[in-house]
Amino acid sequence: MEKLLEELEILKKELDQSEIIQDIKKSNEEIQKEKELLEKIKKYQITQDEKLREEIIDNEKFRKYKKKENEINFLILEINQRLKKINPKGRKCQ
Repeated sequence: MEKLLEELEILKKELDQSEIIQDIKKSNEEIQKEKELLEKIKKYQITQDEKLREEIIDNEKFRKYKKKENEINFLILEINQRLKKINPKGRKCQ
């Protein structure tokens, strides 16, 4: 059990330093600087205006971020599949 926890800690550190995580952090920082885009996103969350949605999607930085987000989601799926192989019956660790 201790060995598993150590391996998970190593994996977390490796993931945090991975290129994909660094890329999405950088992309997020770029979006945070785009005040107009952030305002559009906030407004869209309230109004669900389709025209506003298209304006958001047309933003290159937003598309770049969403692409990285998809890559991370695939990485999460891969990690989950590997964890199922380690613990196939979904038993909780004691």
